[in-house]
Amino acid sequence: MEKGSNRAFLLVHGFTGTHYEMEPLAKYLRNREFYVENIVLPGHETSIEDLQNRKWFEFTDYAQEKLNGLKQRFKKVFVCGLSLGGAITLYLGATNPDIEGIIVLAAPAFSPDWRMNLLAYFPIVHLIYPLHKNKEKGWEDVNSLKTHKSYGYYPIKSVQQLFKLFKINKQKIKEIEIPILIVYAEKDPSIPYKHAEKIFNRVNSEDKKIVKILKGGHVIPKDAGRKQLFNEIDDWLESRVKLNK
Repeated sequence: MEKGSNRAFLLVHGFTGTHYEMEPLAKYLRNREFYVENIVLPGHETSIEDLQNRKWFEFTDYAQEKLNGLKQRFKKVFVCGLSLGGAITLYLGATNPDIEGIIVLAAPAFSPDWRMNLLAYFPIVHLIYPLHKNKEKGWEDVNSLKTHKSYGYYPIKSVQQLFKLFKINKQKIKEIEIPILIVYAEKDPSIPYKHAEKIFNRVNSEDKKIVKILKGGHVIPKDAGRKQLFNEIDDWLESRVKLNK
C-alpha cells in the first residue's frame, strides 16, 4: 500500500489488450498516493483460445471481485476503465452506489460497429469467420504503439459476448447515480463523441462531466493525449480527495 493512502483505484484495460495499456495512468495515480489495482481480465494475456471460451459476465464478475477487495480496505474507491474496461466500469458504477466515482475512457454506450448487431441474428458466424484483424488505427505516439501489446485479432465469438454486455448496459447506465467523468479522444477512430454524449444523457448522476482529449486515439492512457488525461483526472479528483502534488 502506498504510504498514507486511504484511497484506491481499480483500473480495467480494453478488449484483447493488456494491463500495460493502463500502466502509465497507474503510475501517475500511485504518484498521487493512490493504491492502484491494475487488473488483467479473464482470457487476456494468455491466448486467443482462452479468450474465445469466456463469457461477458466473467469480465464483470472478476472486476467486481477485485472491487470488493478494495472496498474492504479503503475509504475511497474509484474505478477507471478503457473501452471494454469502460463498459465494465459503467456496469460497476450502476451496481456499486457506495464507491466514490467512475472514470470511463473511450467507453462504448452501444455496439460501436453495426456489424456487431448482425452477430445476434447469426450466432454461428464465428464458425465461418472466427477472427477479425485489429489494425491499431489512430495512434499518434509511434513509440508507444511499438510497445503496445494485444492479440492482434478480435475473436468473433468473444465479440458476440461484448454485444451482450453492451445490450445490458443500455439499461444499467440509467442506474448510475455516482459521480462520473466521461473521457473520449477527438480523433478516436473506434468510439466517437456520440457514445460519450449518450452516456452523459442516460446516467442519473447529478455530478457528470465530458472531457475531450485533443491528441491521440483510442488507447488514451498510452497515446499522445495522456498528459491531458492525467491533468483532467487531477482536476476532477481535486474536489473529492486531497491530492499531494
